[in-house]
Amino acid sequence: MISLQPVIEQLENLFEHFNKHFFEGKLPKPVITVSPDDTSCGAYGWCTTFKIWADKAGAKEDEGYYEINLTSENLSRPYEAVAGTLLHEMVHLYNLEQKIQDCSRKGTYHNKKFRDAAIAHGLKVEQTDKYGWSKTSLTDETKAYLDTLGVTKFDLYRKPVPKFGKAASKSNSRKYVCPDCGAIVRATKEVHIICGDCDTEFVEETGED
Repeated sequence: MISLQPVIEQLENLFEHFNKHFFEGKLPKPVITVSPDDTSCGAYGWCTTFKIWADKAGAKEDEGYYEINLTSENLSRPYEAVAGTLLHEMVHLYNLEQKIQDCSRKGTYHNKKFRDAAIAHGLKVEQTDKYGWSKTSLTDETKAYLDTLGVTKFDLYRKPVPKFGKAASKSNSRKYVCPDCGAIVRATKEVHIICGDCDTEFVEETGED
């Protein structure tokens, strides 16, 4: 029988190594899951913002375990890229424990607090217009540490499922979002607009990952 258990065990072991190496072993153990990507943005993974798992009925809100999920289609990426996603989500977990709000716009826009924590914990960070400081990868030092663990790949991944449906209608409308408060405006051409509440320029949301 083919089972996901070896993949989950690999991710759990990698979490333990990263926790000791980058977080002094202080991160709480989450429930690590692997599931298909059902997001609209094509996420590589996520960390829940509350303890969504409980091991007994009637558990209080502050009891239980966070969830870190890696999307099953993206296990086909290079091992260091998947490891980078896990470390990215561990930074979110670290910020949750430190009560640091590292995202806005319903949890999609990664702010400078996320950037600073990610850099401090073994990641390189790049800024994108749509998701802020969300594009992360392992530093050379973290890659070197990963090499010492002796694992190079996951042996199982889920193939992407073709999506069928009506073709999207063409539109000349452009969507602009304030990266601070999430306010939305639409225009029929490229514009440069400042949010009066935040004094921040709106950014165009292109629909790309």
